[in-house]
Amino acid sequence: MTHIAAIDAGASEIKVSVFDASGREVASAARDCPSDSPSAGWAQCSPDVLMRWPLEVLKEAVVQSKVAASDIAAIGVTGSRATILPVGRDGEAVGPVIFWYDRRGQHAVDQITNQLGSDEFFRRTGVPLDPTPSITKIVWLRDEQPQIYSATSLFALPQTVVLNTLTGSDWFCDDSYGSYYGFMDLKTRSWDNPLLGLAGISEQNLPQLVAPGTVVGPLGQSAAAATGLDPETKVVAAGSDASCCKLGAGVEGTGIASVYIGTAGVVGVIAERPVFDNRLTCCPSALPGCWDADGLLLTAGSAYRWLREMLSSVPGASGTLSFKDLDAMAAQVSPGSEGVVVVPHFAGAGTPLWNSDASGNIVGLRLSHGAAHLARAVLEGVVFALRHALDALREHVVPINSLQLTGGGGGSELWSQILADATGIPVSIPSSQQSTSLGAAMMAGVAAGVYSDHSEAINAMSTIERSFEPDPSNRAVYETAYGCYLHAVWQMEQVTHG
Repeated sequence: MTHIAAIDAGASEIKVSVFDASGREVASAARDCPSDSPSAGWAQCSPDVLMRWPLEVLKEAVVQSKVAASDIAAIGVTGSRATILPVGRDGEAVGPVIFWYDRRGQHAVDQITNQLGSDEFFRRTGVPLDPTPSITKIVWLRDEQPQIYSATSLFALPQTVVLNTLTGSDWFCDDSYGSYYGFMDLKTRSWDNPLLGLAGISEQNLPQLVAPGTVVGPLGQSAAAATGLDPETKVVAAGSDASCCKLGAGVEGTGIASVYIGTAGVVGVIAERPVFDNRLTCCPSALPGCWDADGLLLTAGSAYRWLREMLSSVPGASGTLSFKDLDAMAAQVSPGSEGVVVVPHFAGAGTPLWNSDASGNIVGLRLSHGAAHLARAVLEGVVFALRHALDALREHVVPINSLQLTGGGGGSELWSQILADATGIPVSIPSSQQSTSLGAAMMAGVAAGVYSDHSEAINAMSTIERSFEPDPSNRAVYETAYGCYLHAVWQMEQVTHG
């Protein structure tokens, strides 16, 4: 039976999954990415995470799968957007991996605003100008660490590094990443000279752009020997993690949005034409001829983790709380958290505010409230932030009738029900919570001829495990609570913008 491997080089882990043609994950292996923060707002790690780990983790997954090497038709490669690694002329790293959520590039945002204008940057790229796009990190390196900048021959994305490691040939990325690089014109889907000039680089300092789903080569001899796979295995640029996540969640047509609740949060749709709204992001989709319109939360599950770690570190606490423990606590509190509202912008705000100075807020606290109220209020606050982004999306797309929830949030029945109740939209949980890897496998399967087209791949590999219908009895209380959330956001905006 034919199998497909997928490598997801994310910002939280390097993961490899092996799927059969029905979408069943037969094996997986992963390593958590360590994050170092030498200064406030920085997030970086050793180059080995991208240059060594993917092959090692791929070998672990292949061995675990017990699948014959000749039965793995292709390897789909995806990864995080905007994360960069400076690579020298010898193909080795000359600096650390700088993660997408690193915020050191704020001064670069100011420079680009003065030189080009934030509106023009958005018009060209389709993404708002904040410290997220790779261009801000590259400008920072130019100004603050010129020794790394001058030694860099290529500013590579995680997908780029992994594709090169697998094939041993050239450097590629697919154009679903181009917008978040900050150098690609969304309309022409090509590198843009005025944008390149802002960072003082040329096309030669970036990977070659290809369409998502492109076979960039067979597996190189070195990688084949290291992993035990057939040298003829196809290596595929599968699309960005956000785009693959939609496919893996079963999103194909209109009326369906994907919601991802992991470290960060994303709510998005696949559109038939570009969506230009500077509250949102717009990038080429992994699906041919389509576009991803997304709302991004910089903190989602990370806010819940923050609460868990804080409560677990209290003197006298009996060990580390699990997320199930937190869910059980939160379930004891009625919808609306008895007036407690959490604004979860603990690392700045993404959609629809794009405010790097935004901060988390907790309002409505009284002496009668306890840890359980905070637990539920964080769950609700993340959902309210997602709804804030979803409301912007709904101004541009046909009515959204279903939400496909993946990520850690999809493993929480309470969080899933809150999402349904607070948005008024049914929530479905795909059988596979490895939606990004599954989407990458779908793209690789089409490229390798396992499926005739993307629709066949999605229908063959994605199924729904369970669903949550909105509870009408909670509608009024969540409308009131959401109004309080928006007011708290407005107050925060007044403080940060003066």
